[in-house]
Amino acid sequence: MRAQLRIETVPPVVLDVLETGAERAALNGEVPSVAVVLDNARGEAAARLAVPPLRARAQLLVDGVAVFVGSVQAVTLADVATLSLEG
Repeated sequence: MRAQLRIETVPPVVLDVLETGAERAALNGEVPSVAVVLDNARGEAAARLAVPPLRARAQLLVDGVAVFVGSVQAVTLADVATLSLEG
C-alpha cells in the first residue's frame, strides 16, 4: 500500500506519506479533517513546502485512489512535516 499527498499548486507537489491520522468529523456537521505526516529527514518536505501552500487543494491518495480531498489548513515542519487537511 502506497500513500501519497498531492497538493494542487503550480506545478503540483506530490510527496510520499509516512502515516495518516484518523479522519475526524463530528456528528454536528463539523468539517472532516485528517493529519498527514511526511518524512522530512533530508529536508525535502521543508524545501518543497518552504512557502506553506495554505488553502491549496490537496488529495490523499492510496495506491492512486483519492481517499480524502480537502485543503491544506496548517503545516508544521520538524523531523517530520505534518499537514492538517480539512474537507
